[in-house]
Amino acid sequence: MMEITRAETGGVSFADVFGRIDSKTAPEAEKILRTFAEEQEGNVIVNCSGLEYISSGGLRILLVIEKELKGSGRHVILCGLRTDVEKIFRLTGFTSIFTIEKTVDDAIAHLR
Repeated sequence: MMEITRAETGGVSFADVFGRIDSKTAPEAEKILRTFAEEQEGNVIVNCSGLEYISSGGLRILLVIEKELKGSGRHVILCGLRTDVEKIFRLTGFTSIFTIEKTVDDAIAHLR
């Protein structure tokens, strides 16, 4: 199961991801995250504190969105990665592709 909601703190909107992004939930996750990214101005914050697992399909979604945003000088900022999810990002080399912050507040501070 996977859920992505929109949240806001300090006037900054971000996506809150819960559950698992795997082959079954990846298409829905892509649709939701793309829509969120299209509606945002500037960088896109994705709070992964509720993300329990991400498959290669989920990583691909984030990578595609990052590449699309990069063309207009925008980026995906990830925050709140759990230890096991962070390990997946580290092993795949994605820690060098994305800005990763510890908390939502850290991600917001990165914007300013």
